Amino acid sequence: MRALAVATLVALFPVAAFAQSGPSFDCAKASNGAERAICKDPAMAKADRELSSLYAALVAKLTGPARQSLEKSQIRWIIDRNRACVANVDDPDVIVNCLKTRYDNRIAALKASAAGPYPFIDDQSIEKTGKVGKVTYKIDLRYPRFAGTTADFTAINRSYADAASKAARETTPTADAGVDREQEWQAEQDYSLYRPDPNVITVALTFWAFTGGAHGYGSTSCTLVDLRTGKTVAPEGVFAPGTPWLKEVVAIVGADLKKQFVDNPGFEDALQPNKLTKTVNTNGHFCWQADRLQVYFNQYEVGPYAAGPYTVDIPYSRLKPLLRAGGLIAR
Repeated sequence: MRALAVATLVALFPVAAFAQSGPSFDCAKASNGAERAICKDPAMAKADRELSSLYAALVAKLTGPARQSLEKSQIRWIIDRNRACVANVDDPDVIVNCLKTRYDNRIAALKASAAGPYPFIDDQSIEKTGKVGKVTYKIDLRYPRFAGTTADFTAINRSYADAASKAARETTPTADAGVDREQEWQAEQDYSLYRPDPNVITVALTFWAFTGGAHGYGSTSCTLVDLRTGKTVAPEGVFAPGTPWLKEVVAIVGADLKKQFVDNPGFEDALQPNKLTKTVNTNGHFCWQADRLQVYFNQYEVGPYAAGPYTVDIPYSRLKPLLRAGGLIAR
């Protein structure tokens, strides 16, 4: 409890780093495994300083329920960071990788929250560990819950909660799994927030799991949420009606992927206009960010598993003629 209290105070009342190369807290008083790991890694110390600075700037701008929401959110984030990244883990590299992912996503979320009216997004999670037969499993699934009062977010909150519950069920071993040797199953989910416009938030949900077989599997899916209506927005809601937006985006994506395939070969037939149009126009590929549209392709969609995911970044300056005038993402 003392460690939690110290971490919470550091989060709520950030101060300048005790040393330019150190984190935002005094490493001599590091009270848990997460803090000790941060103190040993210069890159993580730098990330901690950046997060602390972003949090201090944002909390100073807020008052009332918004400030209370951010403070509670930061406390929950610290508790989850300490538990998920250190509990039952002895490998320093695993701990640092976990911390890096969580810091990257938290920094992105704080930047997004500061880019407009505070969006009141709570961090939810499903966490389970155990053993069934010869399978030891660990499930750590994080997902957002919109708690603002600007709109009715019931439907989208239910969709995130239901999807996480389904993923937890499908990655929990059962007695009839038929596993005849010791295995370690794992399922992780995290999310990043981006703010392409003050009235919208992009939720980028990343999932990865291993439930036996040759390798794990995963995906990233992006959703644009209108904070004024509480509803998701499809790409056609961003682009101007009557413009050849899909054809233009597919052409840009195809040309970029063709260049990427030189060093990281993918499926050449995936670049056929009809196939690529169908893939691009499937839900989840459009990740609207502050300065660009990122089109994301998961493993197997346009390349083999070993190639990993592919991304194509399109600056808004290139899309400006196609965007809806006065729309959600007007440039």
